[in-house]
Amino acid sequence: MAYTHARTPVANGGVSLYLRPWSRSDVVVLFVLLSSAIDASGKELTFRNPRDLLAGEPAAFMDLLKAARPAPVSMGDMGAILRALPPEGEVTKLGAQAQQKVDAVRELLRSTERDWYEIRVIDVPQAAIALHARAVLLISAPAIALMKTAELQAVAAHEIGHEYVWIEWTRARQHADRKRLKEVELVCDAIAAVTLHQLGMDPSKVSDGIEKLTRFNRERFGSATSEKSYPTLGERRAFAREIDRWLRDSIWRSRSGLTGELTDAGSRRERMTV
Repeated sequence: MAYTHARTPVANGGVSLYLRPWSRSDVVVLFVLLSSAIDASGKELTFRNPRDLLAGEPAAFMDLLKAARPAPVSMGDMGAILRALPPEGEVTKLGAQAQQKVDAVRELLRSTERDWYEIRVIDVPQAAIALHARAVLLISAPAIALMKTAELQAVAAHEIGHEYVWIEWTRARQHADRKRLKEVELVCDAIAAVTLHQLGMDPSKVSDGIEKLTRFNRERFGSATSEKSYPTLGERRAFAREIDRWLRDSIWRSRSGLTGELTDAGSRRERMTV
């Protein structure tokens, strides 16, 4: 997820850099996630509609994510990705509270077997979190200051979701397919919610965190040029409520001893797609 204003982009690997005047220095780097040259090296998930996810059981969905998970980026590619990042703007010294939040995000990555991700804290005016080149989690300093730890972890889980739909997201962006871009974003919301649920964390923090980022940026910088390519906050909240009911119903079915019957019935249907 990225938030930028219209500026002439300067290509830099998988990230475009946007320069604008800022009182603290001559320029600050603003970023927007673009298509990556890195091959995902895994089977891309396919989906017709984000609500297709809710047709099966959450456990089955997690099994699907495990089966379709792309391979990690190679060490050689990781080195190239990190060298392509701009040398300016990285925050290397954090206060105790900020460091604790970053460490909590790192723990989430370990819990989802993504401890090979690199985390970079960047000094830009927007509150933003983005997955760059399917390998580097970029977190802006304002996002760390703004968000509670659980919200920061939840939005990081959303960015992990982009790993599964990287090719689909890139294709939609290249064709300026706003409808498809919105669907991809909701799929990432669902992946994050199910991931947090499996870890015993609160799935509602996904929409809470994204809403907090959006409102912060909108109040200070106005509407982003890319805003129409994202679901509205109302659409995200509505989908989050559907996911919450889906997860709660799954818990009820499990306690009622119905999960096995439903799983057997589901196996006779067409394989669930995302």
